[in-house]
Amino acid sequence: MKNYGKKVAAFATSLLTAGTMMTSALPLTASADGDNNYAEALALSLYFYDANECGSAVNDGPLSWRGNCHTEDGKLKLSNATNFDNSLTSLVDPDGDGCVDMSGGYHDAGDHIKFNLTMGFGFSSLAMSEYLNPGAYEKAGCKDHLLSICKKNADYMMKSTFLDNSGEVATICYVVADGGVDHSMMTPPEEQHYDRASYWLTRNSNNSACCGEMAAALAGCAYLYKDVDANYSKECLKYAKAIYNFGMNHRGNYTSGQAPYYSTADDSQDELLLASAWLYICGEGSQPSTKPSNGNYNGKYDCYRYTWDKVYQGYAALMYKATNDSAFKQELEYEISNAGGLTAGKYNGDGWGAARYNCGLQMTGYAAANGDKNSPYASAGKWQMDYILGNNPLGYSFLIGYGNKYPSHIHHRGANPGNLATNPAAKYTLYGCLVGGIDASGNYEDHSDKYQYTEGALDYNGCVALALAGLTNLYGCSSDGASRIVNNASEFKKNYSFGSSSSGHGGHDDPPSPSSYPDITDVTYNESSRQFRITWKAVQGASKYGLAAYQNGKWRVKAQFDSNVTSFTSPKMKSGSKYKIVVCAKVNGSWDTSSISKRSVVVTIR
Repeated sequence: MKNYGKKVAAFATSLLTAGTMMTSALPLTASADGDNNYAEALALSLYFYDANECGSAVNDGPLSWRGNCHTEDGKLKLSNATNFDNSLTSLVDPDGDGCVDMSGGYHDAGDHIKFNLTMGFGFSSLAMSEYLNPGAYEKAGCKDHLLSICKKNADYMMKSTFLDNSGEVATICYVVADGGVDHSMMTPPEEQHYDRASYWLTRNSNNSACCGEMAAALAGCAYLYKDVDANYSKECLKYAKAIYNFGMNHRGNYTSGQAPYYSTADDSQDELLLASAWLYICGEGSQPSTKPSNGNYNGKYDCYRYTWDKVYQGYAALMYKATNDSAFKQELEYEISNAGGLTAGKYNGDGWGAARYNCGLQMTGYAAANGDKNSPYASAGKWQMDYILGNNPLGYSFLIGYGNKYPSHIHHRGANPGNLATNPAAKYTLYGCLVGGIDASGNYEDHSDKYQYTEGALDYNGCVALALAGLTNLYGCSSDGASRIVNNASEFKKNYSFGSSSSGHGGHDDPPSPSSYPDITDVTYNESSRQFRITWKAVQGASKYGLAAYQNGKWRVKAQFDSNVTSFTSPKMKSGSKYKIVVCAKVNGSWDTSSISKRSVVVTIR
């Protein structure tokens, strides 16, 4: 990749961009003790995604303790790529420097690997939490935060997907970082500087489950943006459909780089069904014909929980909301019963990282309740969440930062760097992170190396958002973006704004206006030097400007400038080239990318 002016990836991932306590056999019952503010907990939970953001835009995020990291991902070496199809080199690396830009995205958990699978599941779940519970994020005062992080994820999903000239997927970079190398490093991500490995999906070696999760996340993001930025919503849908078709037409379960951490099942029907449901909701496909009965989805399904590798319950929840067909409600009720039920007085917390599975089951219950707070699923789910938020024998809230007592010896290299086996207390409070918590036997250990109890992950927080959004609507909670917590903790930047949406922005600063475009006012070309110069109109309140070019079906960042700069002169360019370029402004901490294609210009190098 060549530098045009000052090459900066920090603009965005894409411009569209103490001690130990061990308890054993604790009773799994606790009495009700007042109501929690589920809207405040929901708003707080979104900050975990900021804590796990990767790339060159982290400095611009809301957390004071996080910074840019793994910037080398902006020039990943194809020589260190696994399963890369060399016949696609010109598509993936048009500059011919042997590198590809995979900056951005989100770290998976307490480590720093980027898995498209779990990014897909986590962010599809976030979108689902809004679809199933419309208005919950407005009530929580954090709709703009939701939009911001979902867009960053969608930007990365599209960046990692390479379309051919027919608009079909040619290849996907689906994992970044070698897990063995990553897990050997106990330092925070900001201190890790090395060339990370990449792993690729092709038509001959595909992972259809990953494709389904990615397509679902992109279609979910399109749903969130349909009334905010129609052009961006359409771009997300374009990629969602292409990735869905790639998963359907080239079935596979290739897992190099992804396994053993996430060993997907050969059955990818559920992920693809979930994606098809999202596409149907977005008006980009016919209604899926699959109707389950007692866990039977076209002869498949082992009745496992809602999780990164099984999303049948998510499909049933979406389809019940979209169609009101009682067959899907009956399936949801079957799933709840099959998983041990939801009752007030007994915590249903089976498996590694138990709280996430409990939250996933709560989602199923709230979907079946369908807005009825008098439903037994609603009241039972509420009891389960209260248990997670501190009404348990330990008095711990397993949503970190919520309540007066929560785990401090957490498994997270960013917030708690160092030798985790020595059980250090966290350097920073990892606000909004759902950790595994108490298991089915009532065991819990507040130890940074007992990650079944003290680690969080993208999929965990996707599940807790589904549950908290349901409770927010059922019980009429409200919040102003968890400002009571955010304004009193040093981990947060003061007066931070996530930008704007049509719903308002939870008491933050005023958003950039729709007219805050740095319109390009002049383009001149020097034929002898093969250089062009563009000039743009200054935007009031802009803190930075950014320049991007449209290449291989996506906007790619080329440069950013201080607010006093309103022109750019290119280096010597290749004769015969055409460049579609645009300038955007950063106002109130948010890049305004609306109507980006309409505002672009094309420069031809003669």
